[in-house]
Amino acid sequence: MYNLKKTVASILLISIILLSGCIEDTDTEIIDNSDNTSSGIDQDNFTLDSMVMVENLPSGYEYLGSLPITDYNEFSEKIIESKEGAYRDEDNFDVFLDIIELDSESAATEFIFNYKSQYEQLSTGDRFTNVNFNGHTGTRIKTYSYRAGNQLPKYQIIWNNDNTVFIVRSNSNLESSAMNLAIATGY
Repeated sequence: MYNLKKTVASILLISIILLSGCIEDTDTEIIDNSDNTSSGIDQDNFTLDSMVMVENLPSGYEYLGSLPITDYNEFSEKIIESKEGAYRDEDNFDVFLDIIELDSESAATEFIFNYKSQYEQLSTGDRFTNVNFNGHTGTRIKTYSYRAGNQLPKYQIIWNNDNTVFIVRSNSNLESSAMNLAIATGY
């Protein structure tokens, strides 16, 4: 069921991106980067829009677009804004960079605690592992899904930088798919 939701969400995201060229004057801003020359994090214009467009993508990654999201309201009432960037990795799997701005660093820490508490412990192994990158300590979250009759791991990386929470989710069974994009954010 969880995998079906991800597939439907991915199809919906891609459909919105493709249809955005046919619709004018919409309230939802879709950022298209078909030539893959994103300007990345713009220090002069520090916005979530600029943050979801990673400047130095890992080799083989492609930026597909972004849109506002509200999927995380259940984890905090202190969300100011949130955006999702959609990418495709070198193995053609979808990878998502979700950036959530909260009203304080303590709200960001609480958000991460609430987000992680939705997961039960694994029967064997660790679901949560600390990872260090870009001068921060984040958490790698391991989940499992079935693909072609096999149970395969999927990985997320979650961390905060002051009052901003970053979540990188990958549909790949390779940890590097999520980790490479997390490192490329520079945060």
